[in-house]
Amino acid sequence: MKNLLEKKDWYYYIYENGDTIELSVPISTPAPGFDAIHTLTDSEKEEYLTKGITALEDRIKDLEMNFTKYVLNSWR
Repeated sequence: MKNLLEKKDWYYYIYENGDTIELSVPISTPAPGFDAIHTLTDSEKEEYLTKGITALEDRIKDLEMNFTKYVLNSWR
């Protein structure tokens, strides 16, 4: 079961799913819009748990720019 850990609406959402942490970034184009999803690596997870969201700023930017390389979940 997914548990929302942190969010900044329309910028990022962070979920705990079992023993993994997922980062979800909304992408409005192409239509109908998608969430680009990345499961944090062990090192990303450790950094996030110690430093907070600032540890994931580069990953968020990569999700926004290169969303086709990630799992996409349609808003429909």
